[in-house]
Amino acid sequence: MSRVSPWVIRGCPELRGTYAGLGHKAGIGHLVDLGVTAVELLPVHESVPEGFLLQRGLTNYWGYNTIGYFAPHQGYSAAVRAGRPGGQVGEFKAMVDALHRAGLEVLLDVVFNHTAEGGPLGPTLCYRGLDNAAYYRLEHADLSQYVDTTGGGNSLNAGDP
Repeated sequence: MSRVSPWVIRGCPELRGTYAGLGHKAGIGHLVDLGVTAVELLPVHESVPEGFLLQRGLTNYWGYNTIGYFAPHQGYSAAVRAGRPGGQVGEFKAMVDALHRAGLEVLLDVVFNHTAEGGPLGPTLCYRGLDNAAYYRLEHADLSQYVDTTGGGNSLNAGDP
């Protein structure tokens, strides 16, 4: 079967860098023609760029600065870009389904050891505001300080039920 190059998607610039773009038949066909059997995605859960990057007009495309583990990142969604808030969930599911139908495995890189809230001077975005001591490992001698074994400024308290 002859496949179309994924660069045909150039006619659809709104799909570049999106779940819909990766799930597009041209891109999937190209991967299959290359003999690819699996795709691994960097973290695709909701994340935010670090403040120091924003101050420089930059962003963090790596996704390791999470604020929502079970929410697909809205910035990678063509639906959200087109003005349909929440559309990233269905778009992500459709992408995974399309890749699976083509026989491709989907591997997700995840970051379950820290969040974007960082150390004590970081922003309050998610878990810190819910129950700081339950979600994060804190220094026993000073509960205002975070244990940082991850390099992200904080480490999740995986020992708390």
